[in-house]
Amino acid sequence: MAVLRRATTLVERLAGPRTTQRLLLAMARGTPFWPEGALIGARLCAKKNWFSTSIAIGSLGLKRRPMAPELRLVVADSCLADGQPALALEHAQALIGADPDGFDGYHIASESLLLLGRAPESIALLEQGLQRCADSKQGGRSRHVQRHLQAYARRSWCPLYDLWTQSVLAEACPELEPAKPLVTPLRWRPQAIQYWSQGRPPADVAAYTERWNRVLDSLGLDPVDVFDRSAARSWMASHCPAFLVSFDSAPHYAAESDVFRLAYASVADCLWLDSDLLPAESAAAVLKKALGEDASLLFLKRKVPYLQSSVFMARRGCPFFAAMARSLQGFDYASPEFAGVSRLHLIHDLSFGPARYADTLVQLCEQHQPVQACHHQLPWLQQMQFPQFSLSFFSGPLLVAGGGHRLAYKTTASHWKVWARQQEGA
Repeated sequence: MAVLRRATTLVERLAGPRTTQRLLLAMARGTPFWPEGALIGARLCAKKNWFSTSIAIGSLGLKRRPMAPELRLVVADSCLADGQPALALEHAQALIGADPDGFDGYHIASESLLLLGRAPESIALLEQGLQRCADSKQGGRSRHVQRHLQAYARRSWCPLYDLWTQSVLAEACPELEPAKPLVTPLRWRPQAIQYWSQGRPPADVAAYTERWNRVLDSLGLDPVDVFDRSAARSWMASHCPAFLVSFDSAPHYAAESDVFRLAYASVADCLWLDSDLLPAESAAAVLKKALGEDASLLFLKRKVPYLQSSVFMARRGCPFFAAMARSLQGFDYASPEFAGVSRLHLIHDLSFGPARYADTLVQLCEQHQPVQACHHQLPWLQQMQFPQFSLSFFSGPLLVAGGGHRLAYKTTASHWKVWARQQEGA
């Protein structure tokens, strides 16, 4: 595998991606005696986002070995990534037949059904897989799979799984199509903030911020306050200096941003907005509804019962952000214990990234029982009601829209994932 990967990289540099894909496909066709060849080739193509070639190579291998679950999984994943949910569903169903005790097939089939607009079937099949695989040691190979399994296992005392399923069903339910929420006064007025370490953001990023400013203006809120590295550090030195060790040791702009957003949220009302997101058409309505509640607002991911940190509203004194801040004050990215850890893992999972938000929610649910899920404001919002406070949750597509892939910096080392992969390849 390693030899073929290096050879593929060399050919791609010399002859380009199209020629490389043709050679990999020719290799798969010409080596029927090598049973693992199709799997290796399909995986290589999938990792490079050459999904159509991955599907072609994998399908060739499946004709020879139709009961090969690992290869079937790669093909099903590639179909999903290539925007072919119907074909992904076919392969996922075959994977369930070949490996009924593994969760991967159920997960891909469920996601495919969701993309096909069959949400009730999606949830029903997912729960069938969860019930079957809850005690299985196989679990699954991806983060999404593990997050489904973990949320399902905790559902009796942490209602994140319940919020997610109700959000999915509400999105697909015609009678719950969003209508303008009732006019209510805003109970609080957070300051919207963003971070661009290098100084003035590029024009394409600034245009996204201006779109948010129009939404904020319609609500009577101040425009986004964009902090560069110097301004953010000065603000933290004045308001929460305990975070400076984390900020100063952050290995990338994105990690600086992670530190700053939590530092600000720990001491002041704020609306955090990642710079690569656009407002959805219903963004103003969602924000207005949320600002009628005396509760912080968290981002519930659409495809998996998990939290995202790219947008949130923090209420000053909120127990969620206070607990997260306590757990991270004094965190040092440069600590020797992280020397051998991948930068992706360090930034996303071990420090201030989305994993910390999800872990903090689980800890709050453990410490503040009972916790009740509240769905009466669907599709706009849902709540977790703790004994002494509440948290609101929104489903991503109602507040934010994609578009980050169109930004120029996304293909450069200014984007943390590009940078992190460059570090791993160094």
